[in-house]
Amino acid sequence: MADHVDRARVLAYRVAAHQFDRASEDLDVFDLGVQDSERSAAAALAARLATDPDLTAYSATWTVRGAPHLHRPADLPTLAARVWPLSDADAVTRMSRPRGVVEGRAALASVASALRKVVTSPMTKGEASGLVTPLIPEELTAWCRGCDTAHVQDLIFRLAVLPAGLVFDVSQKTVTFKAMPKRRAVPKETKGFTDLLLAYLRLHGPAGPSEVASYFGTTATEIKKVWPDDLAEVSVDGRKAWIPPNRLKSLLSPPDPDVVRLLPPLDPYLQARDRDLLVPDKASQKEVWRILGRRGAIMVDGEITGTWQVKASGKRLDVTLNPFGEPPPSKAVEEEAQRLAAVRGLESARVR
Repeated sequence: MADHVDRARVLAYRVAAHQFDRASEDLDVFDLGVQDSERSAAAALAARLATDPDLTAYSATWTVRGAPHLHRPADLPTLAARVWPLSDADAVTRMSRPRGVVEGRAALASVASALRKVVTSPMTKGEASGLVTPLIPEELTAWCRGCDTAHVQDLIFRLAVLPAGLVFDVSQKTVTFKAMPKRRAVPKETKGFTDLLLAYLRLHGPAGPSEVASYFGTTATEIKKVWPDDLAEVSVDGRKAWIPPNRLKSLLSPPDPDVVRLLPPLDPYLQARDRDLLVPDKASQKEVWRILGRRGAIMVDGEITGTWQVKASGKRLDVTLNPFGEPPPSKAVEEEAQRLAAVRGLESARVR
């Protein structure tokens, strides 16, 4: 019979899994990568580290869902094969179903191979796109009004960058690619995706195939084909969910989630796909996961209790809180605001 766990226990487990206690320098969120959009990575790491994060210790490139992520450099050589589509149908789904494309993996490989061929030295995205477009099938291109020309579709381009063995040259202000050391050939098949699936369940579990599929930009049908047989099944308020068996004890007896954090937009904690569990109120969900004008989230003991936004005023960071109900503890929030200011290179913070 499956163990029953309530929502509070799941949140307590996730707070511990995300290492918000600032007790470790080796962060498990890098098992999936840390999305770095809108200055999100530095603030996400600051919420988990006792010292100021050093972003130069990580490599940046487009990976999961074609989004920019930071990864451990040692993980990159095998990461391309782990995120490689599970099937042609999976590839077509991840590429947002380009018209006329059936053999999705071959199509993605053609773009990755072309990128690998043309990027022989540091090169901007625009330059690489212009050189790649004539080398790939026409159905993988689209007309761009801004450029007034046809070029490789952006999402397909992004998904091909890591298989091509490219990372960002972070010393440049515009997106510039460079070859990673000892890059491997463009993958021909998926190898090691189960490691990523299990990483999702360790960080965001217990969960099911639909949540995992949403995170990786694919379908539950594809995920069910590779779903491990030895996962521990639990019931979360009546819903079936799964977690790696070696994490079941931690789920059933998690430590007290006594922690207050100002999480940036796109923080790994907010990347869990069961948003109804994280934030049950629908109106609050719309504020936390805004499509335009993203805001950070106030997290108190695992609960998302409001949002926040910032504005730099000279050398000071003004942090405006938008609590859904009772305001968070003022002293803890002020301390977290000072950390946000520090990672942005500012001297102080003021909380409103």
